[in-house]
Amino acid sequence: MRTPIYPLHAKLGARFVDFAGYDMPVMFTSILEEHEAVRNAAGVFDVSHMSNVWLRGPDAAAALGKTMMCDATKVPVGGTKYTAVLRDDGTIIDDLYVFRPTEKDYHIVPNAGMNKEVCDWISSKTGTRVEDVTTETCIIAFQGPKAKDMMGRVSGYDPALIKPFRCVDAPRLGKGAFISRTGYTGEDGFELFVPAGSGIGIVERILEAGKSHGVRPCGLGARDTLRLEKGYCLAGHEFAAGVTPLQAGLDRFVNWDHDFIGRKALERQKAALPNRLVGVKVSGRGIPRQGCKIVAGGKVIGTLTSGTMSPTLKVGIGLGYVPPQHTARGTKVDVMIRDSAVPAEIAEIPFL
Repeated sequence: MRTPIYPLHAKLGARFVDFAGYDMPVMFTSILEEHEAVRNAAGVFDVSHMSNVWLRGPDAAAALGKTMMCDATKVPVGGTKYTAVLRDDGTIIDDLYVFRPTEKDYHIVPNAGMNKEVCDWISSKTGTRVEDVTTETCIIAFQGPKAKDMMGRVSGYDPALIKPFRCVDAPRLGKGAFISRTGYTGEDGFELFVPAGSGIGIVERILEAGKSHGVRPCGLGARDTLRLEKGYCLAGHEFAAGVTPLQAGLDRFVNWDHDFIGRKALERQKAALPNRLVGVKVSGRGIPRQGCKIVAGGKVIGTLTSGTMSPTLKVGIGLGYVPPQHTARGTKVDVMIRDSAVPAEIAEIPFL
């Protein structure tokens, strides 16, 4: 599959990879250059491979609240909330953002390829109608310290009116369009949810406005190094083995003031977590990758779920699950990289 912005990516010389069934740009020039552009100026990402789903009407908030660990009834108009959809045993089906750009409508963004599973789960558990508009929608992430200065020129909306982790209805960008002050790079920035036919024009406006400010088109490669430096979990990596939000370090996003599917399982697990997500910082040579074993005392205690060379810190970093007795910051471990034990230690998340 291809997103509606694919022709522009090809014109800009993107190198493509398959990601969740989509031909997605992994880079345009280099991952390092694009990473540094986002940390120091701004970058624009096509994240239209993500899923887009509307829940409308008086039952929407209750349906979301029942199937997710956030209480959607507490999300104000113009609010957003990071949350997760849970199974009965408390394990994560998918993590996502809930947006409420208007009084009656909620928009959720499951991960790429997760739209059907999440929609079916919500419908089967609540009987609520969901509207999957994934193929009709573009998501453009404009991220970096200079994004705010240019946002008004490219969108026609005053960025000062869009507070962090808030969203605004944006009908001038098309039917159903809205803008949120969110992202997954750890930098200030915006995400524009617009009709598919508007995507290319908006990206071109951003690149034109940012030409003299160091703004670059960016691919999934930089998106991954950016999110990993901030310790953000990624579906298919940190959630692949059926873990709960308590294990994944998402405790602060669990709203215990409402009833939801998986709550009882989480309450039981509170007393004794079998393992927990930690950060790992490598001090020796080598780049840690997903699948590398974490070793302590000559025994394998876990596996990295993500890993990379941090462009900012210039050291190898990773995420992985280990038993509780190995989670203390500074605990010495080894990471097996190409059959060699490379010295490392348990590090605080985020790494930056």
